[in-house]
Amino acid sequence: MAVNRKKLGALLCALAVGIAVASTAAASHSGTPGVTKKQIVIGGTFPYTGGASLYKTIPTAEQAYFAYVNAKGGVNGRTIKDITKDDAYNPAQTVPAVQQLVEQDHVFAIVGSLGTAPGLATWGYLNQNKVPQVLLATGDAYWGNCVHHACDGSTKPWTTGWQPDYPGEAKLYAKYILKTKPSAKIGVLYQNDAYGKNYLTGLKTGLGSNKGQIVDAEPYNFGDSAQVVGAHVGALEAHGADTVVIFATPTASIQALATLAILHWSPLTILNNVSANRLFMLAAAQNGASLNGVVSTTYIQSQTATPSTKGMKLAKKIIDSVGSASLSQDFAAGDNNLVYGLAVGYTFVDALKHAGQNPTRASFMKALRNLDETKNPFIYPGMSVQTSKKRTFPMEQLILEKWAGGGTGDWGTFGKIASGLK
Repeated sequence: MAVNRKKLGALLCALAVGIAVASTAAASHSGTPGVTKKQIVIGGTFPYTGGASLYKTIPTAEQAYFAYVNAKGGVNGRTIKDITKDDAYNPAQTVPAVQQLVEQDHVFAIVGSLGTAPGLATWGYLNQNKVPQVLLATGDAYWGNCVHHACDGSTKPWTTGWQPDYPGEAKLYAKYILKTKPSAKIGVLYQNDAYGKNYLTGLKTGLGSNKGQIVDAEPYNFGDSAQVVGAHVGALEAHGADTVVIFATPTASIQALATLAILHWSPLTILNNVSANRLFMLAAAQNGASLNGVVSTTYIQSQTATPSTKGMKLAKKIIDSVGSASLSQDFAAGDNNLVYGLAVGYTFVDALKHAGQNPTRASFMKALRNLDETKNPFIYPGMSVQTSKKRTFPMEQLILEKWAGGGTGDWGTFGKIASGLK
């Protein structure tokens, strides 16, 4: 994505002011950056502004979970401080932001940062300096595949994801299409970067000898206008597709779903799970989209579909404790990114507990590589978060879901949990 140098300079100046105001991490008593007798300091980058800002509630939820843990005494007597910076989903802004977190704020780890391109832009630097880059909010296969195998010239043992990987998710969609519509003519809309290409590769792999049923694959660039995205959707129809697979971030997904309605076109529609948030679907409906029958996947609980579970009651309690009326409204309306953030926060705390009384970056990574979470209260019932030397993808399970109820509807899961995805 092109970078306006003047705008970038202005943003970096603003970040510098923010850094000057914020307190930096206290000197480490243990020799491990970010670790003092009473505190663990972590950091991350997120798109608080820009075209991916619909994801900004993720770090808010993570910080809400850390505050909940801190109120109970923290982890091994230490509270968690989370310093987050806005990178606008732009790798050119991610790089200096991460360097500031590491070199000036002296964080223990980079936790939960969002975006494939931002993650790839910084993983070389973080791995070279042996700084944990963990629980990335992106499902690209790199985060698991490159732990033991060289990528960009070296292995990346200090990097890990959390959510199911995109190729595995796409393979599940391929299986669903071949089962329910074996003669489907498939059209794909995908983001033209590593994120979208991970999905597209997984779909082709899942289709196997049937990959020729993809009649058109249209790449769009992040930040393209609604008109440009709409034109790509129109091209899928012109190529004779009767099944549309959307591998896109939220704004483009909303635009694509709305375009289907404008075209009076009702193909079987599959939407990747990073854009299947109920709030995003309602936004698409407000823009005219007809949503019934759209298929996606999930791996976390739903506060609207199953509000009475123990996990969702706890989630509501934690989000409401932030004291933000708008945040509580978003939770009640079904912003599942809030549940996602709580689930990731839980895993971070779980690993930190197992990293020892005086954690080091190495002991923390060892704990992350030996996760065994069957009681994470925010993930889908029956799923688990597990890692080992061989299992480098923490989440390897998904379940299909389908939208019903139109513009005021919701997702409903169906079928069995699919396991072993990667």
